[in-house]
Amino acid sequence: MAGPLESSGTPGGYSPAATWQAIKRIPMDHFPLILPRVHSIAAFFILRQLKHNGFSNCRVTTTKKGLIVHAHR
Repeated sequence: MAGPLESSGTPGGYSPAATWQAIKRIPMDHFPLILPRVHSIAAFFILRQLKHNGFSNCRVTTTKKGLIVHAHR
């Protein structure tokens, strides 16, 4: 018998689809950016993409509900 899972079907309430979208198509039009249900593993890829696109002072904060992305151009 499986243990209790969040409504997303994965432990912790993270969504694989939301995580993949954050890695592949992060919106860069306004910050701070709140990314609900995104797993913390995406933080590395998000920071890498922001730096590659000319953003500075980038940081990602992990919360229970997802990620918060801060960056400046």
